[in-house]
Amino acid sequence: MKRPVTIAVVFASLVLLVWIFAQTPASTPPELSRLVPAGPSLYIEAKDFGALLTDWKGSEEKRLWLEADNFQVFSRSRLYLKLQQAQTEFATAAGVPPDMDLLANVAGSQSALAIYDIGKLEFLYITRLSSDRFADGALWKTRGNYQPRQSSGIDYYIKTDPASKRVAAFAAAKDYVVLATREDVLAGALALIAGQAGSSVAGEQWFDESVHAAKSASELRMVMNLDKLTRSPHFRSYWIQQNITELGQYAAAIADAGRAPGELHEARILLRTAEIAPAWNEAAVGEVLRMAPANASVYRAWASPSAQTAFELLRRKILNPHPETQIASKTAPVVALDGGAVGDESELEIRIDEPPLDTGVPDTGRELRKLLEAVPLEAMLDIGSTRVQQDGVFVGTESGVALLEASDWDAAAVRNAVTAAFATMLTEDQIGVHWVDRGAGANSYSELDGLQSLVLATHGRTLVIATSKELLEAMLAGPANSPSTSGARYAAAYRHSAELPNFIKMMRLIDNPLAKQTTGDSPEPAFFSGNIASLGQALSRIGSESIVVHDTGSIVTQNVVYKLK
Repeated sequence: MKRPVTIAVVFASLVLLVWIFAQTPASTPPELSRLVPAGPSLYIEAKDFGALLTDWKGSEEKRLWLEADNFQVFSRSRLYLKLQQAQTEFATAAGVPPDMDLLANVAGSQSALAIYDIGKLEFLYITRLSSDRFADGALWKTRGNYQPRQSSGIDYYIKTDPASKRVAAFAAAKDYVVLATREDVLAGALALIAGQAGSSVAGEQWFDESVHAAKSASELRMVMNLDKLTRSPHFRSYWIQQNITELGQYAAAIADAGRAPGELHEARILLRTAEIAPAWNEAAVGEVLRMAPANASVYRAWASPSAQTAFELLRRKILNPHPETQIASKTAPVVALDGGAVGDESELEIRIDEPPLDTGVPDTGRELRKLLEAVPLEAMLDIGSTRVQQDGVFVGTESGVALLEASDWDAAAVRNAVTAAFATMLTEDQIGVHWVDRGAGANSYSELDGLQSLVLATHGRTLVIATSKELLEAMLAGPANSPSTSGARYAAAYRHSAELPNFIKMMRLIDNPLAKQTTGDSPEPAFFSGNIASLGQALSRIGSESIVVHDTGSIVTQNVVYKLK
């Protein structure tokens, strides 16, 4: 039995997965945005949607994903079920199921999808497609069940489902096929096609400024009215990044995705609502990036981090690594029936309008925090790697952090601050927190003499702290072996193909696959070793991903590259 696929899911899948097979981009046709009425919050345009859909239908990635745990879990999610409900309502209104067959029938060359209301899934779709080809499809053959109407001398057909109030409307004219779920939007598009005056999305400020900032379009383009989107409760609920507060500073965004031999690339631009004065040194990121080893699993680099940000990174990765969030409980809390007593007379003297007294519990890393607050930081580098242990069973992690200061570090002060942080957690009477000098010259560093694996090096403006000497030595050798790197506001990379086996091996032990959990009659896969791992396996042809971000204060550019194996 063929699983139905909604139009929205297909477009989302295309954005994430369809770019696996390289092709030669087609020549740029006239703009469709001038034929789309004003008012959408999201606009997606493909240079050749039919070719992209053909690639997606025949791709190995599609087959792997549809068979994966990740898709099975998604198909039971609230979002998918709501999309499926909308699909059923649309099928009732249109008289034909909105599945892959219908999509293939209306997938022309240059195509655009404009979403006017995400919650109600109100959209307009327009594509360049010959009338003869469209006439062979199921939708055109059901036009007898629709009400025929006209707009600007062009015939169109509309039908409304009385129960759901869903509207299905379509038209074919001048080698354009137009589908919509709102009659006014369809009529507006036909008027623009007929050459009549009208407001189009191309004339809206958020769209125009985004397009001018991005310049030439790639194979797939998405333009977002973030000011409008972030006010939508549906966007706020289902936006996977869950960073609505951070997005509040941006008015609009545009993303162009394309393919080249051996790689996929995406260029994003975010436009701020108000310009801010740049207070960061992008060139400093280029300096610390040279310390990232070529075989590092993941690295991230920031320009001009705050002292608090730097300290939190050191605390989480070096001083006291532990999970930052607790796993949500799936059981109801236990209620203690104690007769309803709340407190007793012995607590009457406890002040509730003052903070509790200091209990004497040490503030871990207090000296290190003060040290970081006293110096201006220009850049920060975070490096992580995994390594299978000698027993061949467990997978361990290694972390390294590099901090670039405006002037030279005080080596003695750094070691004393780190010693004080570890002394409160590991030892009494300073056992195991003394430093032993290793190496020489530019590769010199200090190592703790206890059971805790920790090494650090201070060379001029650079401070490096790592959990293994192998990682630190690789970081110190970087500047001598790496060419100069251009700066950035933020830069990161992840070696997907190299780390996926270690990730799966580690997560199978953490998830404990022997403990089977079930939801109804269907087994619920383990989240990391099943759900997430299957998504990584579906994208196994991707070797690595990298992102470089620049920020002028008014415009943020993000360049993402996926290297294929």
